[in-house]
Amino acid sequence: MIKENQTKQADAIVVLGAAVWKRGEPSPALRRRVLHAVDLMREGRSHAMLVTGGLGKYPPTEAEVMKEIAVVGGGIPAESIIMENKATSTFQSVLLCSRIMRQHGWSTAIVVSDPYHLFRAIVAFRAFGIRATGSAAKGGRQYNRPWKWWYYYLREVVALPWYVLLVVAEKMRRKNR
Repeated sequence: MIKENQTKQADAIVVLGAAVWKRGEPSPALRRRVLHAVDLMREGRSHAMLVTGGLGKYPPTEAEVMKEIAVVGGGIPAESIIMENKATSTFQSVLLCSRIMRQHGWSTAIVVSDPYHLFRAIVAFRAFGIRATGSAAKGGRQYNRPWKWWYYYLREVVALPWYVLLVVAEKMRRKNR
């Protein structure tokens, strides 16, 4: 079982992206996730934040918006934030962030996202050698109707077996290189 916040400190806090709206405005989910990560940094849970998310429907990239929120709105030093700004899916975020973490010699992460999303993300990080735990950003239910949350959780039930297949395929690809 994956328990939330079981890691007191980690090499990095990985913040998974969410939508950027018109004119570069962060969606409420994106803002909540980053501000939650800022709180974790202030608690001393890590000295590094890794924000991940590429270009969606509207520019700039999710990672760029997240870094701005953390620096300008959260007071986190820019040099403490690493941006991964290519990924357009959770799986790509896991692959690219795992690579970045290995390049820094890091092996532990606190992954920040919404509660429905954490289990799949943590399983994927662990499959690629990162000892990950999760920390859910609070307050998301107020922005969505209950049926939307049911949709999010149902989507995760469908996505988890798909991710198992993606992990197996990626590991086979790496083995055959």
